[in-house]
Amino acid sequence: MRRWTVGLLATAPLWAAVADAQPPRAAVPATALPPPRFGHTLDIGLVSGVVIVTPPGKKPFKLGVQDRNIPIGSLLDTTDGRIDLRAAPPAGSATGTATTAKVEDAEFYRGKFTVRQPAGAGVTQVLLAGGNRSVCSHGAKPPAQRRALPHRTLRLLGASGTGRFQTRGRYAAATVRGTIWTTTDFCDGTLVSVQRDVVSVRDFVRHTTFTVTAGHSYFAKAP
Repeated sequence: MRRWTVGLLATAPLWAAVADAQPPRAAVPATALPPPRFGHTLDIGLVSGVVIVTPPGKKPFKLGVQDRNIPIGSLLDTTDGRIDLRAAPPAGSATGTATTAKVEDAEFYRGKFTVRQPAGAGVTQVLLAGGNRSVCSHGAKPPAQRRALPHRTLRLLGASGTGRFQTRGRYAAATVRGTIWTTTDFCDGTLVSVQRDVVSVRDFVRHTTFTVTAGHSYFAKAP
């Protein structure tokens, strides 16, 4: 009895011929984004993972591969992803826009945040968002029976980039020009950890500014 063997060797040339006969796909040009406008809009792009964006007064959406221009005040959830954020510098043009050469660019990850650019601030402020404050509650205990606030993590945000960005936690703010740093809110304070370069940390409780170098951190204690 003759045995027949069927494989892909006989069909491969046919598929190759069919593929070669197909017209090449035209490149899909990326939609040009308008430049970010100071105090009005930001440009964002997905770096990795999953990022959820909630514009003011609108429904949240999942950020795709296409970069987006979003309004200031949008909630950005990078808990499971990483985002590239481009902002117009405070000293922009007369129209408040930024050219590609002047845009301030940083990546943010591992947390939720909003952005604001108040007039006269001189920096792009990145405000930590989210966190369950109930884990810090003393409950109904009288003041004499209350213990110190627990050292529990409420929220955090990692960042890396260039430009004048300021991450703001509950008890401290970190201002940078280009570095890698992490801001973490605990029940009992705010921790700023610097992985590269130098960060200026403003302690909201002590009303004092400290310089923190790479490999070091500063903890602003709650009052």
